Amino acid sequence: MLRLTELLRDARERDDGFSIIEVLVAMTVFAMIAAGVAMGIASSLYLAHGSRSREVAIGLAQDAIDKARTSSNLFGVTDATDSLTRNGVDYSVKQTARWVPTSGTANACGSGGGPLAYKRVSMTISWTAGGRGATQSISMNSMVAPTTSVTAANLGTIVVSVSKVDGSGNQGVGVTIAPNASNPNGAAAITSAIGQTDVTGCTYALNVKPGRYDVTLTKPGNIDDGTSSGSLGAQTARPSTTVTVQTNQTSAANFNYDTALTVVPQWSDPDQSTTAFTPPTSSPVSLRRKTADYGPYAAGTTAQVFPYADGYKAVPGTPATCLSVDPENWTTAKGTAVAPRALAQPQAGTNAVKAPVQIVTVKLASKTDNALTATTVAPAANSGDPGCATPVTYTFTGLSNQTATIALPYGTYSFQSGTVLKIIGGIVSLTLSSGTPSATPAAGVSTSSGKVLLDPRRAP
Repeated sequence: MLRLTELLRDARERDDGFSIIEVLVAMTVFAMIAAGVAMGIASSLYLAHGSRSREVAIGLAQDAIDKARTSSNLFGVTDATDSLTRNGVDYSVKQTARWVPTSGTANACGSGGGPLAYKRVSMTISWTAGGRGATQSISMNSMVAPTTSVTAANLGTIVVSVSKVDGSGNQGVGVTIAPNASNPNGAAAITSAIGQTDVTGCTYALNVKPGRYDVTLTKPGNIDDGTSSGSLGAQTARPSTTVTVQTNQTSAANFNYDTALTVVPQWSDPDQSTTAFTPPTSSPVSLRRKTADYGPYAAGTTAQVFPYADGYKAVPGTPATCLSVDPENWTTAKGTAVAPRALAQPQAGTNAVKAPVQIVTVKLASKTDNALTATTVAPAANSGDPGCATPVTYTFTGLSNQTATIALPYGTYSFQSGTVLKIIGGIVSLTLSSGTPSATPAAGVSTSSGKVLLDPRRAP
């Protein structure tokens, strides 16, 4: 019995096996080691996948450059973007091609200067790294020379570049090139076909005899910004410019040409936009942008203009010869000038372009009068009116009841009323009354010494 007790006590004292704490610690250590191994394997796989993706991207870039090098028409190598999928990975392939002349700067079409020597082709391949969402890319550049000279000896090249308002190329523009009518200076008719502009807005005339040539654009619904030499400052749907071609040189004809913005110019009083008024027989509206004026356009008619992103400032009349019509030209001693562009032009959802004018109620000189003339006159001293260099007369017809609600550009006027004798070719002949019409004073309307001041300024 004692022997059995001793044996049992010895077994308990030896305490063979593992405790629960030891098991938990062992499992934790094993999990950490396993996680580290897994991360190492994942990183290896990611790096291997990234290396394969980079190899594929390099191959795509090399293929594109090889294609450019073997192209029989280097003019057809232009800017392009494509999407490809290889081994489950989506790649974006962007190609940029720029002509580099022997002299001058590189650009999409080639600048004026020496002959077009070669094209710089740049490839950018981008893709998204699998599993991590990071975009990676590689770039590759190469110079590609044409197989033969672009232009034969002793002849020249005309480069035509057509840009949209955002600077991108205008594709599909028709181009005609002909010897200058007044002074060709040796120019000869170009017999080879001139293609429409490509995706970068470029087209070319090769092997051109030295001389002066007129370059003209056509594309339905497009208009230029008025900077082409043949446009003479006016925006036109068929812009033109004259270039001089010299022996073994490249001449450039550059245009800004884009889809026209359609607008409907209107006269509107900023303070009484819903009040009906009688307009004059001629209601011109000019569109101002920086230092340039376009128009004038007849109020209520449809006009097409170049789609500048920052819009235009609509002004009634002809601000170049009459400063009064533009509220920004008035001094602000009496307050703040009415903003000539209260909203973006044209207004959202419409084609309306509103030029600010002043509504004024006038009592005619005689009960039988049915017409009124308002002529700009020299402003009173210290009135703040900048005045008009050339007097302007506005004529109103179809009036009745001896009272008329009319609208006029800002400025200083004298009024006369009378009876219409005849209207021929838009010219109104009147028999004037002996009396003087009177204007009803109101906000922006004041009278003094027979003059009526229509003031855009309002007290703040």
